[in-house]
Amino acid sequence: ARKVRHMENGIIAKKKKSTIITIADELGVSPSTVSRAFNPKSKISNEARQRILQCAKRQNYVPNRTASRLSMREINIGVVYTSFYELASDEFAKGIRDAYRELFDLKINLEFETLNYTTRTSDNLREILSRWENFDGVIVSGLSDPDEIAILNRYAKINRNIVLLQADIPEVDKLFVSCHDPAVSSRMAAEFIADCLKFSPRKDVVIFTGERRTGLHTEANDVFIRAAEELGLNVVGSFDMKDSPEMLKWQLYEMYVKQGMRPAGVYITSGKSIELCKFIKENELSERTVLVTFDVYPELNEYLKSGVITATIYQNLYKQAKNAFINLVKYVIGQIDVGNFISPAPELVLKSNLDFYIR
Repeated sequence: ARKVRHMENGIIAKKKKSTIITIADELGVSPSTVSRAFNPKSKISNEARQRILQCAKRQNYVPNRTASRLSMREINIGVVYTSFYELASDEFAKGIRDAYRELFDLKINLEFETLNYTTRTSDNLREILSRWENFDGVIVSGLSDPDEIAILNRYAKINRNIVLLQADIPEVDKLFVSCHDPAVSSRMAAEFIADCLKFSPRKDVVIFTGERRTGLHTEANDVFIRAAEELGLNVVGSFDMKDSPEMLKWQLYEMYVKQGMRPAGVYITSGKSIELCKFIKENELSERTVLVTFDVYPELNEYLKSGVITATIYQNLYKQAKNAFINLVKYVIGQIDVGNFISPAPELVLKSNLDFYIR
């Protein structure tokens, strides 16, 4: 069974020993500043040097020249994702670039590649990975077609340091996955809806998911249904809207208009939920529907502020990307071991605390 551990900074790691990075993390300085503190000729203030040396003593740190040389070599990291979900692309770029700046002293070369979701071909990915054959690690998101999986696995035979971002693909041979935990998110949604409907005679709920071809949305669906039933809710519909607004519009028409369903609770695991929000608002269903959505972004936020959305789940795409980059680099330089799954804790966002999640 997959073991998942949540920590404040979203990082799971088994420390091999005290290192310049563990010292840097504790003191909030860069690894290069820690390294300079052990060189009497380096330019660093006496106060900073003493703080670092005292911390090193507490951690029983012994400078390792081999590790120091390794940390000074160039590290090459590639990042490739599709243009499928603009919010994710923007947050991934911000998270990775911020992580890159934090670790800049480690001499990292970073390359980004974005593939058009609708026009990309297997050859596009094959060409990118051929250029990255000697890279130290690769971060990948949004590539789940069978041909792409085959290409990634061929690359893994040369370099297994593949990190999957936002969603796991069990068939891919990878180092680790950095994404939200769909099981935890679905249980949160089910519990929240059940609490909202505790004194209501209406217990019917439905779930809409993103593309179930990926394991993430399949797991989210299965866990939500189990949790909802355990909490006394009646799941009357489960729809794979395939992350398609057009598919979602058709399913809403089928459910509400043709079948006449009026669920008391609705949960959607795809960030592409605007058509659902519009439908609830235009048909004046807000007061009769507990609606739980996913993500935080300007257009969606307006529906939360107006009361159409009851709550949304924040999966923190920014931190997922930042964690992926930092953990990959630390693994490459031998500072940590990583588990197979890294996840920032999902959070429930309401109208009252929305401002804390707007960056």
